[in-house]
Amino acid sequence: MRRSYFVFQPFRAIAFLAVAFTLFSSRFGLGMAYVDICNRENECKKLSRLVMGTDHLVQSDWTKEGQPEPTNEEAFRVLDEAAKQGINFFDTSPIYVGGVEHRLGKWKKSRATQIMDNDFYKEPSLNPDRKLYVLSKGGFPFDLFWAKRLERGTHSAELTRELQRQAILDAGATVLEDGTLPLKEVPPGTYASRLFGSQSQITERVAEELGHSVRNLNGDITIYLMHRDDGDAVRFNAVVRPQTAVRTIMQAVGTHEVASKFWMLGWSNWQTERINESIKLAEDNKDLPKPIINSPYFSLFEMSERTIHALGVQVTHKEMMDPNFQKGIKIMPYSPLGGFSILDKPHPTWENAKKAAKEKYEKGDPYWQNVFPSIFTAENEARWHRVVKFTDLFNKRHGTDYTVDQMVNAYALAHPRTDLLAVGAITVEQVRRTVQSLHLSKMLSPQDLEYLYGGATRSE
Repeated sequence: MRRSYFVFQPFRAIAFLAVAFTLFSSRFGLGMAYVDICNRENECKKLSRLVMGTDHLVQSDWTKEGQPEPTNEEAFRVLDEAAKQGINFFDTSPIYVGGVEHRLGKWKKSRATQIMDNDFYKEPSLNPDRKLYVLSKGGFPFDLFWAKRLERGTHSAELTRELQRQAILDAGATVLEDGTLPLKEVPPGTYASRLFGSQSQITERVAEELGHSVRNLNGDITIYLMHRDDGDAVRFNAVVRPQTAVRTIMQAVGTHEVASKFWMLGWSNWQTERINESIKLAEDNKDLPKPIINSPYFSLFEMSERTIHALGVQVTHKEMMDPNFQKGIKIMPYSPLGGFSILDKPHPTWENAKKAAKEKYEKGDPYWQNVFPSIFTAENEARWHRVVKFTDLFNKRHGTDYTVDQMVNAYALAHPRTDLLAVGAITVEQVRRTVQSLHLSKMLSPQDLEYLYGGATRSE
């Protein structure tokens, strides 16, 4: 009598099902990866490798002219999708557009019950901690374009001289009743550091800023980043001067007044030399806060000498290929992909995106004054055409239909030093595509990354 395959050959049947599930996962991108983040007491949290950025989630006019600001219902739908896909780590800030940090706090509080239910997720194994974690940011320099005044307290002599040289600050300006100094005709991209001065001044300034996030997020902040290092800028150009000592900044944000409001500390847009110094200081002195995450710019589309925002810092392809780069800290790069005009259309083209960006640049839009010269370079155009061609060939070879934005995300994820990746999906469909890029990243070889970055011949 002929034996049944599934009854009498169980191990082969299991193997068959495993292969089938693997192929299904490959095709549809199931499965979120998680990173263990632990403090000095070895208390650990499992944070999703993809971090849901919210900086453009509720921004109007972002992908097209006349686009209305998304409602809470629309924004919550995107956040729900991220959580259902296993993303449990959300990146926000009190200065992001549309009061999104407050909206995120409301959404998070409203989902406290749902996230405990297995049926909420695409797969029950997702979000093993059954918690939602939030990363917020402080340490932003004062935006003088909006403030129209210098805040009370001390500022660098170099900044003061530059403001006077450009007739933004009168040499004999009178201090106002609130201790501020009036400014006039302040150009965009003009900033005064929050991390300049004495330990007590830095603590006071960061504590005030942190208070907004504490209220917005109901006092639940997992990781708090100093989103800029100490630095001033005028017209987006950095003012050349010595920086506040790393130890002083760490002492300031390590005071109970500040450090008691979040679980762990991190940096964003800090140079490697100062990142490494902070790691060493924390190792040698347990009284200083341990920095756990660094968030620099990193993308297939490298920034030129003109960064996408004032005082921005990027890491390079070569650095991120080195397993020992910035050893001792988790690296969470950010990239301009959510709603980015190159990648948010069914048939994206470099030429159309460059034309749209140039129009905004020529109209004097402050954001595109930086982004246009920073991103739309000849080198990045060549990378764009390479990734379009590579994605097409990859899909034909593997029988897949990955999109260009998935390939660009996978490129960043595939680097050895990318522990987490902050992404900026602003639609449900973008969230789903981005999650699928996790599996794609495992299929890319070091030779593929070299080819996409520099055009080096790939080994077949």
